[in-house]
Amino acid sequence: MNDEANPASPLRPNFRAQPFWNPTHIPDHEVGQRIARMDLNECPYPPSPKVIEAISAAASGLNRYPDGTCPKLTDVLAQRLDVPAERICYGGGSTQLLTSIAEISVAPGEQLLSPELIWKRFSGVFDVVAAHHVSVPNREDGAIDVEPLLAAVGRNTRLLVALTPNNPTGMMLSQAELIRLSEQTPDNVLLFVDEAYFEFAVHAGGADALDVLKRRKGPWVVTRTFSKAYALAGLRLGYAICSSEEIANALRLVTSTFNLTGVAEAAVLAALDDTEYTNMILSTNAIERDRITEGLKKLGFSPMPSVTNFIGVDVGKPAAAVVQAMRQRRVRVATFGFASAGSCIRVSTGTAEDTDAFLSTLPEALASI
Repeated sequence: MNDEANPASPLRPNFRAQPFWNPTHIPDHEVGQRIARMDLNECPYPPSPKVIEAISAAASGLNRYPDGTCPKLTDVLAQRLDVPAERICYGGGSTQLLTSIAEISVAPGEQLLSPELIWKRFSGVFDVVAAHHVSVPNREDGAIDVEPLLAAVGRNTRLLVALTPNNPTGMMLSQAELIRLSEQTPDNVLLFVDEAYFEFAVHAGGADALDVLKRRKGPWVVTRTFSKAYALAGLRLGYAICSSEEIANALRLVTSTFNLTGVAEAAVLAALDDTEYTNMILSTNAIERDRITEGLKKLGFSPMPSVTNFIGVDVGKPAAAVVQAMRQRRVRVATFGFASAGSCIRVSTGTAEDTDAFLSTLPEALASI
């Protein structure tokens, strides 16, 4: 019997008959094979050797529960970001924080606003809180359209979501657009800006959303992660900077006391200290991003102007079929995750070898469809 039609189901209606998709699953035929993993926006390089040393040293304390407030890391971030320490909190990657932010601000049936074209994971977030989700179409070029997003705010709006740079397009909001969002979002609406790709944006000369939001009168929260530019996706540590201690405490309440690993803080402190290694990641990423962008242009495509570690591009054929054809050729790329973006794929930057594999394989894959 379908749970959705089953009144005896113990689940809330928004959780019934929900499918599950595991994006990190490696099928048996790929185990042990050389696969170009260009679908999850991962860093292709291992963490800094200093991080490995820090993890090894901290491992002897894994018999104890970790301090989820990360006091040493918080002091470092508070000083670097010029925000009070009590307004910084953590999650299992910024992914956990996305759901938590919606949970603390939106009750079932209340309105939540977002651009239409954003990271697919947000759809799951919106389902969790059973919100009245209003998605505002992006501009024709894929960029977030700030004006209609603000115009959609109503009396029942509780949360407004924006991403810069945005996933899956890789495009960022300008400082002027961030100022507009900050100043025009009503003071009774929580403005949530996800900056998972913050380091890449700054490396490309982009705006810092936090600097803008510090001047906002109403409530706000910014999320960032150590998964991308610091090569720590497997460690799962993200953080939120909040406009008030009240918001940070609410997030601490719903993210659990022991949601972090016992080596996370030590690893991140070491990563932050090794600026040379992070700069290598950012610089190498820019080289491969440019190679992929130029390669796509030579193939006749118009890739989106990404500043991140991935590129969005319309390849003119059904995205799901393209992804499957590429995967058969041991190159993993992703769809945008929305039917409305039917022929757009997203390709992550990787090593030089990965770039070569992608550019040489794509024409063959497209021809096979």
